[in-house]
Parts: sequence; structure tokens; C-alpha cells
Amino acid sequence: MKKRNRWLALILAGVMLLATACGAKPGNSGNGGGDDVVTEGPHGIKYAQDQTLHLVYSTEAETLHPYSGSNTAGTWQAISNLCEGLTSVDQYGNFVPGLAESHEVSDDGLVYTYHIRKGLHWVDWEGNEKDALTAQDFVTAARYICDPDNASGAASYYQDIVAGATALLAGETEDMETLGVKALDENTLEITLEKPVPYFYGYGGHIIPVPTALFEELGESYGMDHESMYFIGPYRLVEFEPQMSRAYEKNNSYWDAGNVHIQRVEMTYNAEADTLAPELFKRGEVDEATIGANIVTEWMTADDTKDITLPPQPDPTYTYYYGFCYVPAFDAEYNPEAWVKAIDNENFRQSLYWGLDRVKARMATMPYNTENFLVTTITPVQWCPIDGTDYTELDPIAEITNRDNFSFDEAKALEYKAKAVEELTAEGVEFPIKVYMPYNPASSGWDQEVQVVKQQLEDLLGSDYVEITIEAGPSTGFLADVRRTGKYGFMKLNNGASDYDPQAWTVAFSEGNSWTFLDAAVGPNVQALAKEYLELLNKAKSITSLSVERYQAFAEAEKFLLEHALVIPFTADSTGYVAAKVNPFEKMHNSDGGWKYARVLAEPMTIEQYNACYEDWLVAREESRK
Repeated sequence: MKKRNRWLALILAGVMLLATACGAKPGNSGNGGGDDVVTEGPHGIKYAQDQTLHLVYSTEAETLHPYSGSNTAGTWQAISNLCEGLTSVDQYGNFVPGLAESHEVSDDGLVYTYHIRKGLHWVDWEGNEKDALTAQDFVTAARYICDPDNASGAASYYQDIVAGATALLAGETEDMETLGVKALDENTLEITLEKPVPYFYGYGGHIIPVPTALFEELGESYGMDHESMYFIGPYRLVEFEPQMSRAYEKNNSYWDAGNVHIQRVEMTYNAEADTLAPELFKRGEVDEATIGANIVTEWMTADDTKDITLPPQPDPTYTYYYGFCYVPAFDAEYNPEAWVKAIDNENFRQSLYWGLDRVKARMATMPYNTENFLVTTITPVQWCPIDGTDYTELDPIAEITNRDNFSFDEAKALEYKAKAVEELTAEGVEFPIKVYMPYNPASSGWDQEVQVVKQQLEDLLGSDYVEITIEAGPSTGFLADVRRTGKYGFMKLNNGASDYDPQAWTVAFSEGNSWTFLDAAVGPNVQALAKEYLELLNKAKSITSLSVERYQAFAEAEKFLLEHALVIPFTADSTGYVAAKVNPFEKMHNSDGGWKYARVLAEPMTIEQYNACYEDWLVAREESRK
């Protein structure tokens, strides 16, 4: 067995840097439930005596069950602070030990042996210690996930990766003993892979246990509410009233409780949270608010808010792109048959690819420094460098990366339009093409963005060419009701990743995806392109060494996807403009709202403090990765 020492180095670096990288003056840390007594932070920051965080939210969890069929952002944000995986992530985005204190990998890269921390216990919502955490709890979770009858949203972390998972999920066998997840003893977990997976070390954060006895006793009732589940993460859920409120309290039995400083989190539901939060922040009723594009100029110029309106940073863990639905299921009034013929024509797709002014579209939600957030590829810049070269600068994807004008070119768009009109008219397609573009009204600024996109495309290409219909979808369950069912024609889509490998960004275009349904395309031309793309993608996946060869193979597949305008890259996510009584650089980095490491501030953070802390954080992150 080869020992992996990267974990140890990273965690030790993290511990040392916590005291210096924009954090508080350190006190005692460890496994106890006591918290440091801290009142001062860096750059004049003061911490509140009452470490209670008040928030307002607009997207309710579909379930509290960690492995149900739901894997929506709302569900994960509700439960992410309640559980933990084999690995975790620190403030700098490094993978560090979580519930497993160490692990080894076999020489052939197929067998991972994890050593689960000893003496850990699940707790109930009142904080009472219950069953001990064991390796079997991970096995129980894995078997539930790999049972196809459960339709678990976490199955993608096992299928085609963990030995035996693919056959189980396909229903080819029901023998769970064939699954490559075994408890060797109470604290030793062995995971055997189908083939070497270069990025599997990052999957540890997705491998989350369940309390075996309670989970099996309650069955599908597990996680029905906060009283029907146990917790093993930094917090426990002590109140849960769907679409009303929820409250969390620190889990004093958590293995790293010394780094959990916020004692209680009180969250109030409001469907208009994004709109109301800024005013609630001014009144001192919430401790964090996103400042939407519609009011950001006002906040950045008003005397009482200009110094506390904090700038955003690109978040490469989530990217957005405009996609075509290749198996449309929207209403007949929008003529899905004509839509299929239109998007099967490459010139039509190219007319939208080159015609979409992404700067204008992004300005609807990010009016300042807009181009800093735009992307030209699906795999983000600086996501996975190899041998000192960023993936996006490798041949052949570099040709796409370095296109001028962020792929917006009026002349090209009109040239492609002319060709599309000629070809589609010959096929009997009538113009204008109806373009059905729904949006989620609960997503801040999306309603403004679709208005910009509609006007910009119709002005450039002509309303006699495309007739764009925008429509508000449901504010709850939008993902399940619209995207996964194909009830759209052209829409902003997104996906995120936590594995630093280009394969992490291919899920939306792989076989069986529920984003664009590319592999099931109705149009014959797209069918042929999809077949060729999937052959390139599978070729890249077959290279299991962490190498330039592997990355270039993925780059070739991604270039094919983009040069045929099968998808239109748009923007990286961002934290958005915010006002906050939390230092964002103390929080778990890119962890969907993780509160570990953070503290509530006595006063709103200022831009000056933010900029100074950001510089400290960049230095500390660089040091932590050496």
C-alpha cells in the first residue's frame, strides 16, 4: 500500500494558517465542545458576543433524507452542515480529512482503505449521543444508493466507478455482496473501484454515512423531519417547519467542534427572500444579504451602504451555459416539431451561439466588471492545471478559449442566420422559429436576464427569424418540473463540480443526462454529432492516468461540443454583491453555505476589510497548497 501524505500536509498547513489568514486570535482547538473566547479579528474586525447567525432563504429543501432521489441545491444546502464525508474541505478549497482520519491506496489504484475516526457518535436533534459511527454506516449508505429501486440522486458517485455498482444499478444483480464497499472492521472501510479513477480522492466528500440501525428501522421515513434522523456533522437541526423556518445548533460531539464557532443559525423562509434581504439587513434582522443588480448601484453610492457593499468573486465550482433541449417536451403551442428541426440545423445553432451577447446578458445580474465572470469553455479556467498548463490552454481546446469577443460576432451570427433560413425553408420550416425560454422566478435577477436575452437576440437576428417566449416556471421544484422533464427549448443551464478533473464537467452531456438530453436527440444530425462526441468522451474516460494525454483527450471532446454549437458557454457563478456580518474568507470554501470556521461579526464587514482579508486569503491558500 502507498501512503497518501498529502492529507496530513494539508491539514497541518490549514491548522497553522487558521491563526494568520484572516482569522481570529487562536485559542484552544480540538475535539471538545467549548469555543474559543475571541472578540478581535484581523484588520479591525470585531466578533459579536452572541454567535447566532440570522438568515432568510427562498428555496426549501425537498427532503432531509441524505440519499433520496432529490439532489437539488436547496436540499443539499439544508443538510450539508448536518453530515460529513470521508473527506472535507477547508477555507482554501483543499481536500482535508473528514470522518476518515487517513487512507491508503493500493499500488494499482483500485483499492482505497479508509480509517474512520474512533470514538465518534451520531447525535439526535437535542444533542444526545446515540450510536457510534462505524465503517458499516458507510456500507449501509452505499447499498441504499446502489439499489435502483431507491432512485438515489447520489448514484452517479458510484456508477461506473465503484466495483459492482453498475450491475446493481442496472438491475443485473441484487447481490449487495458484490458491491466494492466493505467494512473490514468497525473503523476500517475498503472501497474497490472498477478501474483507476484519477480524481477519486476528491470523492470522499460525497461518501457520507447513515446511522445504520435508525436508517433501517425508519426506512423511507428517515429524514421525514428533524426528529427522525441523526447528525454527524458540525451542526444538528433543532427546528424544521417547511416554508416557515429552520434552526441549527452546534454539534458539540462533532470531531472538530473547536473550529465551529457559530453556535446557532436561525433561518426564516420567504419566497421573496432575495428581494427582501437587503432591507432586512439594514434593519438588523438578518446578518447577510445578496445585493441584487437592480439595487447594487444604489447601495454602492448611498452613504450608509457604500462602504459595506462587498464585491463578488468568480466561483468556478458552478458554471452556466445556454443549452438547447434536444428532446423537447413543452406545449404544442410552441411548436416542438419545428424546434427539433431548427436545432438539428447547425447553422441555426451557430446563429444563436455567435448572436448571444453574453456581456449584455451577464450585466443584468453583474453590472460591474462583467467580463471577469464570462467563460468560453464548460470546464472553468484554473480548475485543473496539468504539468503547469491550465486545461483551457491545452491543445486543442485553446483554440476555443482564445476566441475573440467571447464568441459574440454580429456578422457571423447574421451569416449563419442566412444559411439557416435557406436550409430550413427548403425543409418546409416556417419562420419565425418559436423559442420557448422559461426561467426560475426564485433565482435573483433571472427575470431581468431573460428580458435582455430576448430583446438582444430578436433585435440582432430579427423577430421574423426567432420569436422568443419567456415564461416564469415554478419557484419551487423548477429543476424537477422544467429541466429534468425537457419542458424548455432554449434556457440557461448550470452544473457544478468538486472534483478537480475535466471529467467533472461532462456530466451534463454524458449518456443519460437530464440537462439537454443530447444522447437521446430526436434530430438525425444532432444524433450523429452526439454519437461522435460520446465516442470522444469515452476515449478520454478510458485514459485513467492523471496525465496531459488524458486532459488533451477531454479537451478534444469539449472542443467538438463547442465548435458544433451544441451548447453555449456563458458565465462562472459568483458570490454576488453582498452585505454581511460574516467574513467570507473564514467559511468553508465553495461548500454551499458551510458555516464551519466562520464567526458572526459585531458590525458589517467593510470593503477595506474585505480587500485586505482577500489578499491574506490568497497568500494563505497558496501556502496551503505547497
